[in-house]
Amino acid sequence: MPANARSVMRTSLFLLLLALPAVPRSASAQSLEDYDYENLAFRGVGVEVGQILPARVEGTLLLGVRADLGYLGPNVRILPGITFWSSALREGEVDDLRDNILELCRESGSDCVRELGEIRVSDLALALDGHYTFPGDWAIAPYLGAGIALHLLNGRGDLINGTFVEDLLDAISPGVNLIGGVEVPLGSSLRIFAEARGVLASDVQHAGLSLGASWLFPRPTAQTVPGTRGSR
Repeated sequence: MPANARSVMRTSLFLLLLALPAVPRSASAQSLEDYDYENLAFRGVGVEVGQILPARVEGTLLLGVRADLGYLGPNVRILPGITFWSSALREGEVDDLRDNILELCRESGSDCVRELGEIRVSDLALALDGHYTFPGDWAIAPYLGAGIALHLLNGRGDLINGTFVEDLLDAISPGVNLIGGVEVPLGSSLRIFAEARGVLASDVQHAGLSLGASWLFPRPTAQTVPGTRGSR
């Protein structure tokens, strides 16, 4: 890979590290060279299920899968993932949308739909998260993190399908994630985790709690975490 491309990749990942909250002084003292994307390797997969409370729709279940790419640098691991949820737009939101549409119709002198019926909104999110795992010989390992995501929102309903109202509800929205959780190792490969997550984007905001499990692939040799004495 050209040197300039490597520099851009390394700088982008370092900027993600700067978004990680509450990183202890010992980690923040590391230099840019301690964090290198060449340390990353596909080493495991995980699944999660949770309950979320979105700002504009009814509370619903969230399903997700994630990959574990290992440690970018001291105590900082990278996890890309995909999540999905679908729920009904709240009644008050539907009424506000209908009133706004009717007002536009009156101003233009055209006819519009009088009822919108049930409207459902779904979100498929592609995320890249960074977790700071607190060092220590604990049975339960806590972590904090942050990430970036791209939300693919889709609105649908029997009375709005194929209309401009459906187009208004469809959106592609970037956002950020704020994360906190705990992880419990069960043997050398299996881990379970509980996680709280807040999602902030222009078209979608929600908070939620999830439970999940991850499986680490067996490796011939342990991965040494750069800047630490042990291996993970």
